[in-house]
Amino acid sequence: MEPAALQAFVKLMTEHQGAVRAFITSLMPGSPHVDDVLQETNVVLWQKRSQFDATREFLPWAFTIARYEVMHQRDRTKRDGRLVFSDELVNLLAEDDPAEEGKEGLLIALDKCIAKLTERQQRLIQERYKTGHSLERHAELTGEPGGRLRVALHRVRQFLKRCVEDNLREGTA
Repeated sequence: MEPAALQAFVKLMTEHQGAVRAFITSLMPGSPHVDDVLQETNVVLWQKRSQFDATREFLPWAFTIARYEVMHQRDRTKRDGRLVFSDELVNLLAEDDPAEEGKEGLLIALDKCIAKLTERQQRLIQERYKTGHSLERHAELTGEPGGRLRVALHRVRQFLKRCVEDNLREGTA
């Protein structure tokens, strides 16, 4: 790659870091691994820089690579037994236009499922994902043991996973 092309590529990577991070975060809400996936995405982008077609847009190409890196992370997480959403759901989230009907249905299904949670479960989800606090921080705030919160959050995630997927499958979202 020529120095000018290399400089242009570095500029594109730097310019779009925020958008790539936001995209990864949208596929991994609340995950502590977003920074790791962003780093891996950057490594792959750099390794594949010679394959980038400068006549095309950078961001869709970067998003495709990021999506694959999210899937790799999901595979690692799956082996740990912490999988939250199906591949189908992640692919739906990864679609380019956030206003698309499928995403709207996903959000409606998620809202319906969250409404089925107990007040305590809803607070746990809100504390973890809306405020971004760690479970350890939530344990400090509530005085509950961290292990108990981890188990409770795991159960809530599993319930939401099944509920959202059932709603999407049944078309009730």
